[in-house]
Amino acid sequence: MSGQQKLKTFLVASVALIATMVMPLMAHSADKQARILIKNVSIFNGTSEKLITGKDIVVSGNKIARLIPAGSGGSNYAQVIDGKGGYLTPGLIDAHWHMGMGVNEQEYFGDQAYVAIHSAKEAEQQLMRGVTTVRDAAGNVFGLKKAIDTGVTPGPRIYPSGAIISQYSGHGDVRSGKPTVMAKEWGGPVGMGVSDGNMMLANGYDQVLAAARQQLFLGATQIKIAVTGGVSSFTDPLYVMEFTEEEIQAAVKAASDYGTYVMAHGHDSAGVIRALNNGVKSIEHGSVLNEEAVKLMAEKGAVFVESFEVLAQLKPLYTDPVRKAKLDNATKGSANVAKWAKKYGVFMGFGTDLLFSAEGRKDELKDLGLRKEFFSSPEIMIQATGNGGTIVGMSGKRNPYGKLGVIEEGAMADILIYSKNPLQDVSIVEDFENNLKLIIKDGKVYKNNL
Repeated sequence: MSGQQKLKTFLVASVALIATMVMPLMAHSADKQARILIKNVSIFNGTSEKLITGKDIVVSGNKIARLIPAGSGGSNYAQVIDGKGGYLTPGLIDAHWHMGMGVNEQEYFGDQAYVAIHSAKEAEQQLMRGVTTVRDAAGNVFGLKKAIDTGVTPGPRIYPSGAIISQYSGHGDVRSGKPTVMAKEWGGPVGMGVSDGNMMLANGYDQVLAAARQQLFLGATQIKIAVTGGVSSFTDPLYVMEFTEEEIQAAVKAASDYGTYVMAHGHDSAGVIRALNNGVKSIEHGSVLNEEAVKLMAEKGAVFVESFEVLAQLKPLYTDPVRKAKLDNATKGSANVAKWAKKYGVFMGFGTDLLFSAEGRKDELKDLGLRKEFFSSPEIMIQATGNGGTIVGMSGKRNPYGKLGVIEEGAMADILIYSKNPLQDVSIVEDFENNLKLIIKDGKVYKNNL
């Protein structure tokens, strides 16, 4: 072997030796940078009413890596968080929220740049209440979702529905301010909300199919349709059945072809029963349902998101005779619906639907306390975490994130610590400023007052 060849062999061997020494150190350093140990906590895992004790949690990157015996984790962590005897829970999931509707109605149908900026500021406030995920139940929030996902602005992760799909004279048809305005097919202008991407009007199987596909094209994780009248709209009483069987089937077909599902705005029984019998998987509101419709939800395995705080908040806003009458009707019926949902074991999520009042939306978590009339505190916490994770996970192949709403190995690292036990009284969650000590979303610490 020549001297040059010997030198080459020596250099290759030296590089290999150095690599074997340095790589473990680099891996050790990277592992330490990515890992957080959380200790000295009682754990609510999002699905069980019994707290887990004697365990520490290891977070690696944006996921929960392991639950380990307390004190057994060693020292290889970028950060060690002492929970000081607090109560650790998954992040809260609001399964019926409208990210863009924190402004008033006039502003919502006005300058969309203002709406977007307002929504971004409000998203940060929502995250600091402990809400780490929302299912947006209609609205053009695709840009805000991207901004949050890429770290441009803090906020809950968003499962967007895109525009609510409505028939003419349905819940999403807001031409009511000018009743002489013709539909666009008959020479009229594109309606309010439609041009902004917040609403889409469709009639007939083909139009509904196209409308649903358009939302999926934009990035919707699920499709939202209206199958009955609504409280906030003018031309459709609550009893109105919206969309025919074939039209509902069109939305369901488009969604299922993309591996996801349809959620339906529905207050009255006839429209909700039609929706359930034609493949809709999630019912929203249901304020005046009869017992038959609630029982059918349970039999079909559908999920139900009933909102309570919103009815109280709308009373001072809806003083016109049309909407006031519908609101009164919805308020009277909602208690019976909740009792039947409990009776038949309907799978329920926590969703608030608060709209058109930035101040009112700060009371988002009061909805949890109002549920105590019908459910226990552990049941309500499960609705707001584990059940919420199941609901957003129904998006299946459209799901852009990992498993949510639970504290378990492999789940997304959305973690809260309260100084008091929310399973004893869920109302402590409302006072987040005093009781919520730690907020982690996606493995990143946003608040630590421990």
